[in-house]
Amino acid sequence: MTKERLIFHIDVNSAFLSWESVYRLEQDPEALDLRTVPSAVGGDAKQRHGIILAKSTPAKKYGITTGEPIVQALRKCPELLIVPSCFELYVENSRKLIRLLEEYTPDIEKFSIDEAFLDMSSTIHLFGDPVSTADRLRERIRQELGFTVNVGIALTSFWLRWLLISKSRTRHIPFIPAKFLSNCGRFRSGNYFSSAEPLRKRWRESAFIQ
Repeated sequence: MTKERLIFHIDVNSAFLSWESVYRLEQDPEALDLRTVPSAVGGDAKQRHGIILAKSTPAKKYGITTGEPIVQALRKCPELLIVPSCFELYVENSRKLIRLLEEYTPDIEKFSIDEAFLDMSSTIHLFGDPVSTADRLRERIRQELGFTVNVGIALTSFWLRWLLISKSRTRHIPFIPAKFLSNCGRFRSGNYFSSAEPLRKRWRESAFIQ
């Protein structure tokens, strides 16, 4: 019988800005945490050119969006603090994240510099139930690496039944019925997935918890 799959999706919150903040605080614990003020990673603020690559939560309140021109963002929020990008720093933080995730499963598909899919099907028994494992993983990343991530869980029928029976709840990983997620495909209770399928494909075709 084909083993049912359990997929974790890891996504760093405002990755470039978070990693910049972590670096600055490591260099100077008294430094301003960019995540707490209207700030963004982008082009040259003095020359007022380039685009917004990442923004803080306070910056979002001004309607600032990723990809918009810096000059437009500054019109929305004149006090916006803009820092230049440093891709070497981002690559290093991404590598640290992947190294930590490899302690949970060898089956990892890196989707982007700040996003990865983990097939936990063969290793989840080492860590406990899926929801608690996801919660502990997220907290461990925060404590050890200094930034926060979202953890989603894609389920096939076996794990969906388990969650319904256990009625587990967590404020960090609310359960969202798949039928309400138009971009995540349709959950099919009898579906199984082969290990050769890309993890993101399994994710789209599974039930979803965000």
